[in-house]
Amino acid sequence: MRFQLASFALALAYASASPVPRSIFDHTSTVSSTKHINASVDAVIAKLHDFQAMINLNPLVTSSVQEPSDPTGNTYTVTDSVPLFLGLTFPTTYNAVFTALPDGMDTNNTASAGVKLHNEWRAVANPSGGTDLTETDTITANFLLSPFVSSELETSHNQLMDTLAAQIQGSA
Repeated sequence: MRFQLASFALALAYASASPVPRSIFDHTSTVSSTKHINASVDAVIAKLHDFQAMINLNPLVTSSVQEPSDPTGNTYTVTDSVPLFLGLTFPTTYNAVFTALPDGMDTNNTASAGVKLHNEWRAVANPSGGTDLTETDTITANFLLSPFVSSELETSHNQLMDTLAAQIQGSA
């Protein structure tokens, strides 16, 4: 059933995913999560600013290439292997543009099927010690595809945050 719904949603999204203004069938949602990391804010921000390392922490990513045409070096072409069901996966390639900020980073992703993601990662000192890292994702996608994209993003990014915390705490 999940495969059928995802296939139908992809077909409908592809049909409406031209470079014209956003479709009336688009849905925007927000997913947010926070992880406490037993490390300094500076250590967390330094890891966030290592864009290639952050990309590779995502368990869905199969490859990433820095775009040579971008003079800032902040644009990457990323390929994910999105799970469907029974071990089947769907490869998708998208562009990700990273922006380093004093308290974290932002990422803007333009994927196939008209999916657009805006990720905000913010690191703030926790009064009891360590750092609280919050990720807020704004997802715009076809209304049929949106629940699938949100679910996969939430699952993969929670794993990413756990791996990130383990790496930072292990090196601290």
